[in-house]
Amino acid sequence: MALIRFSIPAVLAASLAFGATKLTVWPVDSLTKVFQDDSPGQNRATDEPWLIARNGHASLQFAMRATERVNVVTVGIKLGGGLQTQVRQVGYVPVRANPPGSPTDEVVRAAPGKFPDPLFEDFPMHLDAGQTDALWVTVYAPAGTKPGVYRGGITLRDERTRLAQLPFRIEVTHATVPAKQSLKVTIWFDLSPDRLARYYDIGNDPERYWEVASNIGRVLADHKQNVLITPVLALTDARVNDGSLTYDFSRLDRWIETFTRLGVLDLIEGSHLMDRASGYDSPISIPVFAVENGEVHRMSVGADDPRAEAHFNSFLPTLYAHLKEKGWLNRYVQHVLDEAHGAEPPVYLRYVGIIRKNLPGVRTVDAIDQTAGLLGDACDIWVPQLGKFDDGFDAIRAHVNKGGQAWFYTCLYPQKRYLNRFIDYPLLKTRLLHWFNFRYDFTGFLHWGGDYWDGDPYANVEPAIEDGKEVLPAGDAFITYPWRERNSIHSSIRFEAEREGIEDYELLHTLAAADPDKARQLAAKAIPDLTDYIRDVSAFRKLQAELLTATQ
Repeated sequence: MALIRFSIPAVLAASLAFGATKLTVWPVDSLTKVFQDDSPGQNRATDEPWLIARNGHASLQFAMRATERVNVVTVGIKLGGGLQTQVRQVGYVPVRANPPGSPTDEVVRAAPGKFPDPLFEDFPMHLDAGQTDALWVTVYAPAGTKPGVYRGGITLRDERTRLAQLPFRIEVTHATVPAKQSLKVTIWFDLSPDRLARYYDIGNDPERYWEVASNIGRVLADHKQNVLITPVLALTDARVNDGSLTYDFSRLDRWIETFTRLGVLDLIEGSHLMDRASGYDSPISIPVFAVENGEVHRMSVGADDPRAEAHFNSFLPTLYAHLKEKGWLNRYVQHVLDEAHGAEPPVYLRYVGIIRKNLPGVRTVDAIDQTAGLLGDACDIWVPQLGKFDDGFDAIRAHVNKGGQAWFYTCLYPQKRYLNRFIDYPLLKTRLLHWFNFRYDFTGFLHWGGDYWDGDPYANVEPAIEDGKEVLPAGDAFITYPWRERNSIHSSIRFEAEREGIEDYELLHTLAAADPDKARQLAAKAIPDLTDYIRDVSAFRKLQAELLTATQ
């Protein structure tokens, strides 16, 4: 795999002045967050090269501070060799409070305050006097990039003149991120027309809806998401024909065909067949198609209602036959109930029997609450929550040894000293999530919050749940932002860090095939224990370099 090395000589990284305006620009490691009160030169990156692989991405960051208001109209990148670049501005969002379960040394800084997160493609960019902002440059090296050193530069201009210019070098070596991703990654995005209509001008136009959904899908695929939760029941239409139910899967087919084409559906993640009436501890509620007075109605019924089992016995065999006919059965997995807990496991087990009878051979997958005893063989793909399986590895490994799979998930928990991807956590925590995957032999990752925006996500990154009873940690509900003008989504610095962490996993996976001891050694250096991991960015960069060198 190719190593892309990015470096700026210290003398050239100093502030450069053109015309009447002085603009200070300096490189900062992309895993170090730039804040608007940073002083000129703060956290300046060393002269050590930046590293990425062929078919891999590197995030480069430049801090900027002006002595007077500046209007940056264009940011130009000069770079040859077929290397691809994308330039974006780092945006800032308000964080009201740090996660209550996290020690102060586990967050970047104390809240309240503005924290960097969204990435904006739009220019011009306005820089206020005496305030530090950041540019984010993503470099991608195609798999066929010729190894070698490439010299480039970044130039900032206003309407009249050049404001600043810095040279850089990128070195591409032989290591390569595999074309086929082995790690399964799903971040739950609600792409329903009702939700998208809150943030995009789609009206009642189905084609406008599919345009927005497809644009979002492209961003997900580009960021290594290869599993997409698919609302199977919502995408199915039903009618009464000669007294019995018949099903129309046209919209489901378009969903699967669209996102398969975009590259985000290695696994079709069938959404949950069972839900809850109103909240985590409310009674189980099962959405069904039911016939009343000769008409089909969508409704939710209780777990003891005979219409629930009748619905499964009618709908699921037809779905199974359709998936088989389309050739999709081997990549379809089925959710049953999210985080079964309390008195729910017996109900879960009863309905899994019904589901498996109607979907023979289809794997079940669910986020597992540890108090449910991991539900045994009723769930094929266990997805336990990080922070709740510290003493559960024996059971997890036994499940895998019997032919099951194990992913893990994060949500508003864990906090304390565990890894997670909150806005006020260091970006290194986000990057290391997938080193954790390799370190502990998990093969997938799930997070519930891709686009669960509440009102204006640029003003509120901590929405409330459970009717306002609990406020989510900053950024837990989403890792992207709506981009209404382009019918798409803006990425975030967390989403970029996660993509590079996934690429790290794939390199570790590749290395393990040739030298398993070395791969294990590197992963153990990164994460010695569940809450013990590299917290120093420069130490991580040395480990990253060791991985890239070992993988060549």
